[in-house]
Amino acid sequence: MSDPRPVPVKASVSRRRFLTVAGAGVTTSALLTMLDARQAPAQIRGTTLRILQWSHFIPAYDAWFDSKFTKEWGDKNGVKVRVDHIPHLELPARMAAEFAAGAGHDIIMNASSILTRLYYRSLVDLSDIYSQGGKNHGGWIPAAGPLVEVEGKHYGIPMFYILLPMLYRKDLFDANGLKAPDTWELARVAARTLKPKGHPTGIQFSQCADANLNWRSLLFSFGGAEADPSGENILIDSKEMREALRFAKALFDEGMTPEVFSWDDASDNRFLASGIGSWIHDAISAYRTTEDTNPDVFKNTHIGLEPAGPGGKRVSVSSANVYMIWKFSKNQPAAKEFLAHFMDSGKEGMTQSRGYNMPYLLADAQKPMPVIGADPKMQILQDFPKIVAFYGYPGPFTTPIQEVVNLFVLPDMFTRVARGQAIEDVMKWGVGEYRRIFAKHKRA
Repeated sequence: MSDPRPVPVKASVSRRRFLTVAGAGVTTSALLTMLDARQAPAQIRGTTLRILQWSHFIPAYDAWFDSKFTKEWGDKNGVKVRVDHIPHLELPARMAAEFAAGAGHDIIMNASSILTRLYYRSLVDLSDIYSQGGKNHGGWIPAAGPLVEVEGKHYGIPMFYILLPMLYRKDLFDANGLKAPDTWELARVAARTLKPKGHPTGIQFSQCADANLNWRSLLFSFGGAEADPSGENILIDSKEMREALRFAKALFDEGMTPEVFSWDDASDNRFLASGIGSWIHDAISAYRTTEDTNPDVFKNTHIGLEPAGPGGKRVSVSSANVYMIWKFSKNQPAAKEFLAHFMDSGKEGMTQSRGYNMPYLLADAQKPMPVIGADPKMQILQDFPKIVAFYGYPGPFTTPIQEVVNLFVLPDMFTRVARGQAIEDVMKWGVGEYRRIFAKHKRA
């Protein structure tokens, strides 16, 4: 991916659309002043705002968000804020239920599975505050816009994404004369060397969010692609896809144990913290878990850049997080004002998440970044924004890609090969699933 550059900011006249949502009692000029000065419109006082989001992998972040951030904003603006948390994998089902009922929360978070294109007709157009956020904070990384943009409008606000770097045991690598896992091949050599010594590696061959992310990072770093830039054409039927599958099979055979077939998103955290794992490709929640539960292992755990593929390419597929507002929300003015305020708190959110929340806004991504810029072992994370990608790369996160993700088609392809199915048989099945899903949405 190219170096991030600010996206063009729409003319402020488009923000007048906000007036129709905010209420007829506020003039346009007064409303624009409120947006720029972070003053909430008076008519939200005495209202209630309901937010649904995941249970954060850093519990201290939820404590800050619930008890301090939302409470302070609510007290200041006279709004009672209620925050409900559910596991991240349950969010798509809850969103579907609220859509069907036409009732539920005002703000709903999408984590990993970003369903903008599926529901955009039932979501509030947030182009005004999206553009204002970019204007105030130096623009957005290029991968942000396609997450929430449909037909030129923005139906969500990207708040933060989650990196999955290499976390490896430097003491084990050094003791065995191994180079840091800067390439996927070096990671494979380490796994092959350390497994017989009781320190295998592990990547989920299962239906979980991490599997969707990890195997795409490997595929794209191998030069593969999921869809073309238009998002219309499937590109997985390729030499690079076959090479990635072949590599994953070897990595499993040489460096893993069968437990990875039943792993969930937290299993690799526990694996690293146990002292068994030689390396994992996972979010820094695993780093923090190890810090909290096994200090001896933590002091030898180092963080590496996304491993390069055979041609030297690095693409880090990250877990996107986006906040949206339902059109059936009874408190759209407060919801929009809250999200605008939330955008202004990116650095504080990164601090409270202990470096876990990565910013989409370029000003927040300047070095030194909070937390990770001060930790010598974490500073490498500051180099990730220019190589970040999301599902569908190099195309956008389209509705068919969303379904492919939610059905775990791509990790199932890697799992089938790891379990011994022939690559061409798996390719036939996987390409067939992609084509079936894409064709269904073209007919819709």
